[in-house]
This record gives sequence, C-alpha cells and structure tokens, in this order.
Amino acid sequence: MAQTPQTLAVRMGLRYVKGLSQKDGEHIVTMRRGKSFSSLEDWMRRIALSQTSLSTLAATGALASLGGNRRTALWQVQAATHVTSDSLALPSREILPSFPSLTQGEEIRWDYQHTAHSVRGHPLQVLRAELDTQGLPPARVVQQLPNGARVRYAGLVISRQRPSTSKGVVFMTLEDETGFVNVVLWATVYTRYKVIAKTATLLGVTGRLQSQDGVVHLVAEQLWIPHVRQLPVRVTSRDFH
Repeated sequence: MAQTPQTLAVRMGLRYVKGLSQKDGEHIVTMRRGKSFSSLEDWMRRIALSQTSLSTLAATGALASLGGNRRTALWQVQAATHVTSDSLALPSREILPSFPSLTQGEEIRWDYQHTAHSVRGHPLQVLRAELDTQGLPPARVVQQLPNGARVRYAGLVISRQRPSTSKGVVFMTLEDETGFVNVVLWATVYTRYKVIAKTATLLGVTGRLQSQDGVVHLVAEQLWIPHVRQLPVRVTSRDFH
C-alpha cells in the first residue's frame, strides 16, 4: 500500500514572542484546549488580551488560521477594539479590505522583529543575488577556498569576543544562510575600524584565509558596510562575554 505523504511543520512556542507576558501565553494555551475558535473575533472575545498583545500576535503570523495573512489579521485586531469577553457573539457584516501578503523578505523581517528568529529563511537569503553580483561568496564557498586566498565576504555579526589573554585581538563570527565564517581582527585593525566593528549588523570583511587542520579563519585587513537595497533587520549578537 502506498504511503500518504506527510506534511511536516515547525511550530514555535509563544515564549518566543517579544512583549507577550508569560501570563498571557499560559492563558492562550489554557483557552485553546477547550472549544475550538470559529473566527478571529471569537478568539479575541474569548482570549481578551490587550491591544498591544493582539497586534504583536497578528504580526508574528500566529493568527493566520483565523485572520488570513498578517496584514489582514493586524488590521482586524486593530479595528476590533470594541470586542470584549462580554460582547455578544454577533456575526460581523463588515467587508474586509484586501491586503497583499508579505513577501518572503518581509515575512523574515517581521519574524525577527517580533520573535528574534525565523523558520521561513535567513535574512541574507533574500539578498543573495545582490551579494553574488558584488562577488561576495556565501560561507559555504569561503570554507572551501585554499589557505592564503584573499577573500571579500559579508555576513551578519552574531558574536564579538575579546579574551583577556588575546592581547587586544578580537574574534568575530559572521553568519549567512549557508553557515559561519570566523574572523580574526588584530588589535591594529580593530582600532582602525572600531566603530563599525562594534555596531554593524551586516558587515563586510576583506582579508586572507588561514586554513589548517580543517579550521578556517578569515584574518581581516579591512572592514566595510555592504551596499544592499535594504539592510537586514538587526539580529542579537553575543558581544564580549
């Protein structure tokens, strides 16, 4: 007998939603164990959260099954401030406006803004064509280049470290949709580019690769800000712990 293909999904917990209190999250979980929700208005009436929490959940896509795409759900929760747990469950006669769905890049940006991560893709994934045009390879390609190769690379900064024993050397980890690149900044280079080294989310590095026993580092000579049509949303990095 042929097997029926399974649809797999990754579901993220409510605890990842920025600004949603633990109390509100537990209340939602408790309420959804009972009678299923018939509509977004029914959900709002029974859950009875603050306007801020409702808007945040709509923006994360958590209400997609009840309120359509994110823009539509967001419009509905902002327009329905009159709905309370004491309201009568009367059918709505309002004709909803038609809102276009978010693009993939917009979905990823909204995900990071409201949950600090995304299961829909990496922020640089939608910029890959631009980066390729500028001759900026992904991490997967950088890792395969030979020792001593001169490289220009751009990635999101996810870590900045300066160990007390490093004599001023700073170690950074940059990330894209294919992997990671470890960057070494000698003290003189870090001092020269200190401002962007400490503040940039999307960082460009020019330098040479050091590859030994499968461990690859990009020794930085220059730092710069890549030119892209829109900078990715700021991500959280682990800095100088």
